[in-house]
Amino acid sequence: MSDSVRELEKTMKDFDNRYRAKKIFNMICSIIIIFMGVFSVIYIYEFDNDGIMTFRWMTVDGTIYTTILTIIVVACNVYELIRKTEVSRKVVYLLRLSSAVTEGIIIIVVLISQLPFFPAHMHIARIDMFFMHICIPVLTIFSFINNDSPIRKLSLLELSFGTSFVIVYLIVIVTMIGTGVLTKEYIPYDFLNFENMGGKFAMIGLFVLAYIGAGVLAHFMSVWNRKTYWLWFKNVAKKS
Repeated sequence: MSDSVRELEKTMKDFDNRYRAKKIFNMICSIIIIFMGVFSVIYIYEFDNDGIMTFRWMTVDGTIYTTILTIIVVACNVYELIRKTEVSRKVVYLLRLSSAVTEGIIIIVVLISQLPFFPAHMHIARIDMFFMHICIPVLTIFSFINNDSPIRKLSLLELSFGTSFVIVYLIVIVTMIGTGVLTKEYIPYDFLNFENMGGKFAMIGLFVLAYIGAGVLAHFMSVWNRKTYWLWFKNVAKKS
């Protein structure tokens, strides 16, 4: 066997080891996210004792959304590690992008709410709030940007998948308001109050802006992912 063939085999083995290490690290991050997500939702549901009203909060719905998508991703990663093959990389990537954008929205809203001119600040001291508002967003975004395999530059249609939580939350909150489950005094955010915001069209306008903002966030997260993912394989072909 020639030296060049040995070097190629060594390079391929190194690449495979790094790839599997990336997958395992991603799974560990995902399992932590799932644990914190399930714990946080159960804790806030039991602690606040608000029943179905618990799900009026964007951060709660976002945590549930991220947890469900992360469970799907873990199942795909386990299958890939066992069978040593890729499932649909595009589907898994878009699921992870959607989770990262969802948590990006949450952490932006939380940070804005801490500004001094906001009368009500989102809590971050209680353990469930700390998980939902800080830990899960940071870990989800970090693991996506550094671990997920980029598929290429995304089209507008693919980026729109990353913004899907905005639509999900709109459906949830409009359904709760429309069915009378969520009455005026329990509306969680001022921009959801038709009277305060000057009618339904103003609220729809704000959701459109939120959707566009989520699209911009999805674009930049996919760009950052393409720039940092390859650090896992830096110098993989460098001869010793």
